[in-house]
Amino acid sequence: MASVRALARQLSVSPATVSRVINNHPDVDEATRQRVLEAINEAGYFPPTGRLQTNVLALAYPDDPVKTEYGSFEPALLAGIMRGLDEHQFDLKLVSIRRDKSPDETFTQFFLRKGVRGVVLRVFRHNRNIITRIAAEGVPCVVVAEEFSEPNISSIRADSYSSSRRAMEHLLSLGHKRVALAIHHIADSDHLDRRRAYDDALASAGLLIDPMLIFEVSAGFAAGEQVVDSLLSMQAKHRPTSVFATNPMTALGVMRRAQERGLSIPRDLSLVGMDDSDTRLHTWPRMTAVCQDAGQLGYEAASWLVGRIASGAKQGPALRRMLRTTFEVNGTTGAARAWAAQRDE
Repeated sequence: MASVRALARQLSVSPATVSRVINNHPDVDEATRQRVLEAINEAGYFPPTGRLQTNVLALAYPDDPVKTEYGSFEPALLAGIMRGLDEHQFDLKLVSIRRDKSPDETFTQFFLRKGVRGVVLRVFRHNRNIITRIAAEGVPCVVVAEEFSEPNISSIRADSYSSSRRAMEHLLSLGHKRVALAIHHIADSDHLDRRRAYDDALASAGLLIDPMLIFEVSAGFAAGEQVVDSLLSMQAKHRPTSVFATNPMTALGVMRRAQERGLSIPRDLSLVGMDDSDTRLHTWPRMTAVCQDAGQLGYEAASWLVGRIASGAKQGPALRRMLRTTFEVNGTTGAARAWAAQRDE
C-alpha cells in the first residue's frame, strides 16, 4: 500500500512536500506538483483515516445534482449504486464539482480532499470536457448514461434507439401520421438516440418531419402540460394524434393536462412515455413506455469501479457496457382518430 513516505522516497522529495501537494499548498513549484500528482494516481494512493483505509466512492455531478423533477432516473440510479457498494462495504458521497472544487486545485486533489477513492460521473453533452480532464489525471472513474470513445474513459449506458424506434413504429402502425415529440432540451446520448429513432421511423414510413411537432422542453411535469396546451392551440387539421415524451415526468404532465382539458387517453390522444423504473405501473391507464433500468446502470457502474479499485490495477481495459431497453405496450396507445371526428362527436 502506497504511503506519503514511500511516495517521497520514490520521487526523492520530502514527505512534507508530498503532503503539501495533497493539500494544495501554494509553496510547491509546478513541476514538482505535477510529478507528485502523477505518482499519486499511478500508485493509487489514498490517505487513510486513523489507521483504516477509507472505502468511499462519489456520485459526482459537474454542475448541481440533477433536480428531482427529472423523474425517477436519479433515485433509481442512486439505489443501484448503493446496492453495488453495499456488497463490498463501500460508502457513497454526493459531490457537486462546480460548487466545491477550487479553481487552483487538480481533480486528483479535489477528490482526495473530499475523501473519495473513485467516482461515478453524471454528465450531459455540454460538460463532457470535464470528464476527459478527470480521466486524463488517472482518477478511477466511470460515466453513467453517456458514451465516450476515448480509450481511457469507462462508461455504461442504455441503448435507447432500438426501443424508441419500436415505439414509433407502434404508433405508426396504429395509423398515427402526426406524432409530436416532447424531448429534453439538454442533449445527452440517450435523448439523441430517441430523436434519431423518431426521425428514422418517420423517414422509413415516407413521412416528413414537421418542425411544429418537435417540442424541446425541460424534463419536468410542467413541460408536458405545456405540450398539450400547445397542440390544442393548433388548428384541428394540424394537431398531432399522439405524443412521444422522452422523459417520465414530461409524460405524466401530458397525461394530467390532457385530462384537465377534456381529452381521453388513448381515445383522443395516444401517448408513449419513457420509464426509468416503475412509473408506468402507477398511472391510469398504465403507460405505454420505452423502459430502461436505471438501477441496473448504477449497480453495474459501482460494482465495476469497486472491483477496479480493490484489485489495485492502475491500468486495464476501459468499461464499455451497453444495457438493453425494452418497449412495453400498455393502455395509453390506441388507433388514431382525426381531430375533426373527435370534435364532431
